[in-house]
Amino acid sequence: MDYKVSELAEKAGVTKRTIHYYISKGLLFPPKGSGVNSLYTDEHLERILLIKKLQESFMPLSRIRDYLNENPRGGESIKEYVIEKDVAIPPLNIESEEMGKVYYRENVCGVFEMHYTKESYEKNKFIIENVKKYVEKLMEG
Repeated sequence: MDYKVSELAEKAGVTKRTIHYYISKGLLFPPKGSGVNSLYTDEHLERILLIKKLQESFMPLSRIRDYLNENPRGGESIKEYVIEKDVAIPPLNIESEEMGKVYYRENVCGVFEMHYTKESYEKNKFIIENVKKYVEKLMEG
């Protein structure tokens, strides 16, 4: 299906300005045509929904762009990824230049988030794994 920018924005739950911003940052492909005759496809819609899902996991747009470039998806695979609510988003590596370390962010049961470095995980694996089990047990009962 083809959409005008206002239709795409409404369907995706974003503003027209956001769509243009995503295109300028390389998160979305440009539409077919130009000006008022620009047309967007279901692939644009699915990609915006994927971007929104990744943003919900607090992934910054720069990492989302890198992620999309590293994991190109087209057509059905984006649709399946976006629609399935239980699809796990790959662990996010956040590199902080200030500290010079890579942090791993892990969501436990959708309510608890853990951040740790590879070094701290190796050193405190037992504690980290037990905290995850404890949170999972609390959520069961």
